[in-house]
Amino acid sequence: MRDPYAGLASVYDGMARDPGIRRYYGEWRRALLEAAAERGVKGRVLVDLACGTGNSTVPWTRNRGWTVVGVDQSAAMLRVARRKSRRVRWVRQDITRLDIPFRADLVTCHFDALNHVLGARGLQQVFTRVGRLLQPGGLFQFDLNTVHWLRWLNGREKLFRAGPHVFTASNEFDEKTGIATFHQYWFVRTGRLYQMRHVLVRERAFTDTRIRVMLRKAGLRLIRSSVQTMIDGKPGRKLYIAARAPRRGRGR
Repeated sequence: MRDPYAGLASVYDGMARDPGIRRYYGEWRRALLEAAAERGVKGRVLVDLACGTGNSTVPWTRNRGWTVVGVDQSAAMLRVARRKSRRVRWVRQDITRLDIPFRADLVTCHFDALNHVLGARGLQQVFTRVGRLLQPGGLFQFDLNTVHWLRWLNGREKLFRAGPHVFTASNEFDEKTGIATFHQYWFVRTGRLYQMRHVLVRERAFTDTRIRVMLRKAGLRLIRSSVQTMIDGKPGRKLYIAARAPRRGRGR
């Protein structure tokens, strides 16, 4: 199967250096560490799903004694990630078919990666496999774009710079399916010339009520949600933390 991120991997980090994007990394780490401390979860093993080039994964290796695993379906993105750290165990897998042969204390999935799972059945599969992967009492942190944001982006076009490269983004939202389609046309500088690359991404949003129901079916309980981005007075991106039930007689 064709890797949709093959043309993006080599330039992705140029986009990720944007200060507006970088702030998310710190927010995610602080929120997860606070929740873990409150619930007495020790982060011996952390698995970062849809890790891309490893920007959200590698910083966790600074925690002494932790085992850190990065999972992504894109071979191209993982090639970039592997060059950043040998301390991370990089795994190529589709997260809807996640199969890690050990248990994790913490699981993360960031940058609206779960919005890319367009069907409720696929998202349920992710939650179910995360529930199996987590130790009793373990935590699952993820973020999602809201339907308000996907609808707000409809018809909007922007021009961005990413280091020496330039890309345009145009967005469409289908009210009938609830699916947003993003077209990115990258102009990647190679010497004195620019090479054009087209990246197509689709996303779907799910309501908080539906997320809670799917988490419960997976043996998880939503314990916290917070708004990370506001658009025209409404939530645009939200951060969630869910927990697997602890062993009976231990913890909360």
